[in-house]
Parts: sequence; structure tokens; C-alpha cells
Amino acid sequence: MSLVTALSGRRRPTTEDGASAGPRPRVVVYWNVAMLALPLLVLGAFGWQRRWISDDGLIFTRPARQVLAGHGPVFNLGERAESSTSTLWQWILVAGSWISGMEAAPFAVYFGLLCSVVGYGVALDATRRLRLPGFGDAFLVPVGVLVLIALPPVWDFATSGLETGLTTLWTACCWWLLVRMSTDARRRVAYVLAFLAGLGPTIRPDMGIASVGFLLAIAVIRRPRPLQVLGLLGAALAAPVGYEIFRMGYYGVLLPLPAVTKEASASDWSRGWGYVRDLVDPYQLWIPLLVVAAFVAVVLGSRLSGPGALRPNLKAIDREGWTRITVHAVPVLCGGAMLLYVVRVGGDFMHGRMLLPGLLMLLLPILVVPASKVAVPAATLLVGWALVCAITFRIPYDDVGPRGIADERGFYTNALEIENPVTADAYVKHYPGLSGPLVSAKKGNRHVVVYFSSGGTYEVPLRADLATRMATVSPQLGMNGAATPLDGTSVDILGLSYPLAAHVELTTRGRPGHEKEIDPAWIFAEFADPAAELPPGIDPIRVQAARYTLTCGTENRGKIKELQDSVREPMSWSRFTKNLTGSVSRTSFRFPNDPFAAAKKICGVDLPTSGPIPAGPVKR
Repeated sequence: MSLVTALSGRRRPTTEDGASAGPRPRVVVYWNVAMLALPLLVLGAFGWQRRWISDDGLIFTRPARQVLAGHGPVFNLGERAESSTSTLWQWILVAGSWISGMEAAPFAVYFGLLCSVVGYGVALDATRRLRLPGFGDAFLVPVGVLVLIALPPVWDFATSGLETGLTTLWTACCWWLLVRMSTDARRRVAYVLAFLAGLGPTIRPDMGIASVGFLLAIAVIRRPRPLQVLGLLGAALAAPVGYEIFRMGYYGVLLPLPAVTKEASASDWSRGWGYVRDLVDPYQLWIPLLVVAAFVAVVLGSRLSGPGALRPNLKAIDREGWTRITVHAVPVLCGGAMLLYVVRVGGDFMHGRMLLPGLLMLLLPILVVPASKVAVPAATLLVGWALVCAITFRIPYDDVGPRGIADERGFYTNALEIENPVTADAYVKHYPGLSGPLVSAKKGNRHVVVYFSSGGTYEVPLRADLATRMATVSPQLGMNGAATPLDGTSVDILGLSYPLAAHVELTTRGRPGHEKEIDPAWIFAEFADPAAELPPGIDPIRVQAARYTLTCGTENRGKIKELQDSVREPMSWSRFTKNLTGSVSRTSFRFPNDPFAAAKKICGVDLPTSGPIPAGPVKR
């Protein structure tokens, strides 16, 4: 038996002349169609039942509304900030809302569910093609797909307004093309895969791991000549590189702002492992993973050992053998690398969300497999676990768990008292304490800062020179952005859309994604009337220190004022060039959150901690 046969798992019955033995029975075809359709029905049903949009999903909707209003890809007027981690999803919402006439929020929910279901359908068909050329060659049984569709987080993030559905569809399409390329010698298949794979970083920056894997697979399978290499690289890099140049020149940084504020290059292995445990433990996920691992080990062991079996000899493997090995290995290696990256950066605050793409990649080659003496018992065990998991297993905490990880859907549906919140109005009108103050300020057309804090909601007069209609300050960026008028300013204290907060130094690790809460003194220094009475707990001396630091010298690149100018000066060719050339140092620039420490680092002065702080430069 060859290594290719061992990996493919194909054992079609044949006659003595090598032809297929007998016609394909209809019952096999019907069974296999059901095996591919049932997981889609389950995902579609549970995804629809739990349809919702998250607060983070609403973050995508405000820039989409700004674009459709003619203001460009910004979160707030007058400040260029890329608040969306998924560039492609952001522009899909723009196009989808414009074409359909729907509001961005419900479109994100329904289109996200469609992407999820279609994505699983494409992935299942690709795995079926890898295992069996035709529907009637042998009975298929579900294996890897059972692990996925039984998990409640998969149902929750089939919608949520986030890019998870798009990630699923992109992964599935790349997988389908990879399987197709292994048997189709036409060049266009490789070029389409190269182009699609290159889009990975525009879906999420970390999907670049999978992009690299798919591009390496093209190289191994096709072994292109130098000119073909250039063509394939051009197909892969044209869109992401073109957009990256735009990002550097327009926004002035190398990464979307959430990647800057969350310090995507940092590592926290222990917290990342806790994030894995948060998914594995409640659903006893180690059970199906052990079953899958045992199944793969037994199948490979039986086919690569024993009397008459071909022992793997790397030097003897032909091109077809390397193709088969590559098709199987790439998704597994990429999935493992993606999961490892999530662990390295410390996970996320949403239960299970960031682990789902890597888990899908890991299981792609065995979503479904031909029935055998090993596959049927494995599938039976997985069906038993899947039923118990879907019916019984749930996370052991309400809202936010002890690790700072949240049942995001449960948290917001409980707060809103709405089972399926799919519109922005569901949040704006029903989230406790949000609607009243904003409605009052908007109706009165008051030029104020509306500050939401744990101690209450306060209004402070805006600076007279600011053109913005009003400014709202809240940690819930999505719903706050939905409630704030497009000609107002929604200030995010966590830095997902507020460049100043994104560049604050990270001093201590805390809840994932919520570790940089900018000192409110900076916000009042920027937006409040200097003569205004500040809310309780806001030290006016710290506000004066922050105001001084915001305007001190700009002779060296990296100063706070230069950072502000890069996103607030009117866009011109000169500004674009300055942003482009300074994007590297600007991306890495950080300053202390404490206004006095920042003044010393940025301005080179020791400001007094009591008494008035001079408005002009202080001698060093």
C-alpha cells in the first residue's frame, strides 16, 4: 500500500480489470448527502435561534454608516481611526447595507449566519472530495464536524455581527481550492487560491498564519517556475499590500487600532492557557479530541505498518505523494499554529471566540471520513458526546467568569432583556442607563461631554473651539457609537477607536482586551471647557498636566501632538507621505498613562502636582 493511499483513506472496490465494481447504489448517495446536509441544518437552526449582535459587532456599524454618509472610513468625524480589526468585513457591511438598503447591524447578523452555514457546507464538500471522488463510492460518517457543531460558542458566533462567519467561509473556500488544486493541473486554480489566501490578513491580522500555509502549499504542489512565482505572489499580495499602504498613509500606523491597543505582539502564556481551559473544561472537549486523535493514530498506524505495508521513505515519495501529504498537513499545521498564537497573546475576553478558527482548521481533513471498522465506532462515540454537549454542557458562570472571560451573548441578552438583539436600537433603547442622558443631550442640542462612569452620568461643557456636536465617553464602544450622532464624537476609553488611548503604555496585565483604560484626565483635557466644573473623582490638576503634555514640543517624531496631527490634520499628499514614512515608529510609540509621568517623558519637564500648571512651555 502506498503512502498516498494511506493518507487518502480511499479503498474503492474494483473488478479484476480495475474498474469500479457495480453501479453506485442510491442509498449511499442519499446517505452521504444527508451526512453533509444535517450539520448545516443543525448550525443554521441553532445559529438562527441564538441570533444576535454583540457590542463589538456594533463597532463595525458606525464606520459603515460614516462611509455611507460620505464621511469616509472613520469612527468619528475629524479623526482617522481604523476601529475595525477585520477590514474586509467592514467593507462588506458597507457594500451590503448600500445594496440591500438594510441597516448595517441586522445585515451583519443575517449575512454572518449565511457565511457560517455556507462556509461549513463548502468545507464539508471539500473534505468529501478529498476522501471520495463521488457521492456513491462509500458511506461517509461525520467525525471532525461533530466536535464543532456541538459547541454553543459556534452557535453564538455564527452571528454576533463579528467577522467569524466570514472567517469560516474564507477558510472553507481556501480548503476547497487546495483540495481541487491537488487533482486539477490548470493554472487558474492556483492563481485563484493565491489571491484568496492573500486576503487572510484583511479578514483578521492573525489569519495571515493560514495565508502563509496555503501559499506554501501552492509552492510544494505546483513547484512554480520563477515567473510563475512572481505571478502567484502578485495575485496574493496585490490586495493586502495595496491596502496596507493605504492604512499607513491614511491612518498613520501599521495595524488596525485594536491590534495596537491590545498589544498583539505581547505574550501571556498563562492567561492564554486559562482561555483554552475556559473552552475545554465546560464541554469536556478533551473527550472528542482524544477520540479524534485515537482515530487518526489507529488509521495511520494500521495503514503504514503491518505485513506488506509501505514504510514511509521520504526520499522515495513521489510528487503525488508530496501533494497528498501537503493537502493533509497544511490545515493541521496552520490550525495548530493559530491556536498556539491565541495562547501566546493571552486569549480573549469572549468565551471561545478566538479558538474557533484554529479548531476548524485543525479538523478540516477529517470533518467526514469513509465508514470503516474504526470510523464507525469513533463517530458513534462523538455523536454521544455531541448530544450531551449540545443539551447539557454549559459554561459554569453567568456574565463574566473568574478569568475575566465573558459569556458575551448571555451578558448582553440578560442586560437588555431581549432574546435576539439584532439591531442597534435594541442596545440604544434598552441598555440600562444609556438612552436617557444621550437622548436628553441630543434633544437639547447641548454642546457637552456626556461622561458615563460607575458613579453616574455627568455633563461637562465642551471646548468652544471644537466643531463636534457632542462627545460621549463610555467603555461600551459599540452601543455608545450607535447612540452618538455621526457628527458627534464617541470616545473609547479602551482605545479601540481612540488613537490617544491606544498608545498608552501597558503596565499590568488584566482582563483581555480591557487592559488599557486611559486616565480620564486626558479625555477632559482634550474635550472639556478649561473653565468647566469637572465630575467627582476627576482631579483638575491632572487634567491641566494632561492638557500641557498634549501640546508640548513636536521637534522629535513620536511626540503626542505629532500622533494627534497624524490623524486629525486634513488629508493631503503631504500628510499622507508623513503618515506613511512615520508609520513604523508611530505604531510602536507609547506614553505613560499618568499625565505627570507623560510630561516628564514627552516634554522633559517635572510638572508640579499641586497648584496651577502653566499653559505655556515650562523651562527644562
